Amino acid sequence: MIRKSAKAWLAVLFLSAAGCSAIQDHCISFETSTRNCVLAEKGWLRWSSCYDQTDHKFHFAKGFKEGYQNILEGGKGCQPTLPPRSYWKPCYQTPVGRSKIAAWFDGYSHGAVAAQQDGYGNLQQLPISPTARSNWMSRQAPPSAACFAGMSEGEMAEPVEHPEIHTDPLPEDPPLDVLLTPSPAADETAPVEQLRPYDDSAEAK
Repeated sequence: MIRKSAKAWLAVLFLSAAGCSAIQDHCISFETSTRNCVLAEKGWLRWSSCYDQTDHKFHFAKGFKEGYQNILEGGKGCQPTLPPRSYWKPCYQTPVGRSKIAAWFDGYSHGAVAAQQDGYGNLQQLPISPTARSNWMSRQAPPSAACFAGMSEGEMAEPVEHPEIHTDPLPEDPPLDVLLTPSPAADETAPVEQLRPYDDSAEAK
């Protein structure tokens, strides 16, 4: 009985240790999404008075919050290709429904700009240590003049001649008339005797 309980406790400890990082990531994701929703609601309350004359303000506000959250999540605020699935219903496939979708897209862009103006453009960036930052900056900086001090005053090194390397000049190319094949002279050409067909009469004679 004691052995079975000990094995059970070991199994529980093993499983908890294996899934500890996954649980921690899930908790961080939940906390981040909750914080982004709260900040988006506060951002809309702060900027909503600027859009009192906007048509379909309810749908504009939904898009505003989505764009605001996109900046909080580290996005660039670009409009998505398609609206949310809630706008795919047949009731939005009318002129009025399309104007509501357009209001959502308009609110999305305004929300992204508002989040950047509120100072949340780099909220997802993790700070690095000063040592790592200085090392990175030193690599990006161009080399200073001190690195090349004294190099211009040094004497140029003479080329090293190896005894096994032949320094004889390469042979010149032969003249062009030697390379050309001479054409046969006109008087040296012998006439070619044409063959005649076999003549039975000549043989009979």
